[in-house]
Amino acid sequence: MLETLLDALLDTLKLMPLLFAAHILIEVLEHAAAGKIKTEKALKGGLAPLIGSGAGLLPQCGFSVVAAKLYSGKHITMGTLLAVFVATSDEAVPILLASPSSAYKLLPLLAVKFFAALLIGYGASLILSKREKKRIVALADGESVTVAGCHGHTVMEENHNHIADGESAEENKKEKKERVLKFLDKYLWHPLLHTLTVSVYILAVNAALGIIIYYVTEARLAEFMQSSRLLQPLFAAIVGMVPNCASSVAIAELFASGALSLGGASAGLIANAGLGLAVLFKENKNIKENVAVFVTLFVFAVIAGTATELVLIAAGA
Repeated sequence: MLETLLDALLDTLKLMPLLFAAHILIEVLEHAAAGKIKTEKALKGGLAPLIGSGAGLLPQCGFSVVAAKLYSGKHITMGTLLAVFVATSDEAVPILLASPSSAYKLLPLLAVKFFAALLIGYGASLILSKREKKRIVALADGESVTVAGCHGHTVMEENHNHIADGESAEENKKEKKERVLKFLDKYLWHPLLHTLTVSVYILAVNAALGIIIYYVTEARLAEFMQSSRLLQPLFAAIVGMVPNCASSVAIAELFASGALSLGGASAGLIANAGLGLAVLFKENKNIKENVAVFVTLFVFAVIAGTATELVLIAAGA
């Protein structure tokens, strides 16, 4: 037993440097992609679900949070909101990227989630088109929504004021210092915070999985997982509905280890929208809409994950 726990700790420690590097890369990509949504077309146009699906694929839950805020303000449709939620994978991407032995699983997972996001996004937009036309209002001039990450940091790039002529050397020095601190905060502190937080969850999952294998044996576990493939999407979706990055970490770790199938992982991560659902229930005062999003997300996750698993079984995979 002690050896099992020690192996879980060592595996987690080995993963941490790569996980830290992955989080730095993600911060760079996220800050480069994030910004103010300025045009009516981006908010209400025919490409909105497509844009939402693509934005949601960016790691972590920043875009699901901003989508929840925009929907609560009646600036985007439910179809666009669902597209972002379905595409969001929270911490799953950095975990799979950081594990060389399971990185190859990332592409098919993202492909399933992207096409599922397009399907639900355009499907909901088509069904609710008349209702949404009456509901949507435009952003006011200069109005924007900040993309906040799952650990509370701001993802949106800030507009820095240029140093005005005549500023004192002391003010100049102070501004440069603030810029350096903000840079370190974005690209060092937050990646480190993400890495430490996620590593704790990874350690917990690895330890639990190790204990199960210790008592059940790996052969019996593999046999059980194979016999319950069509039930995995349901159980994974239930876990995925928990609005916390711990659920996405657990799903990603089980998928990386082979304990969870592609269909199961897809269902769990389709249901998981990071803090998006929590923000929606907090910001949007229409409880019926919130419940409708919650139920639709869960049911669609189970259906999409089961369909994926049926395709894999039919293909002999």
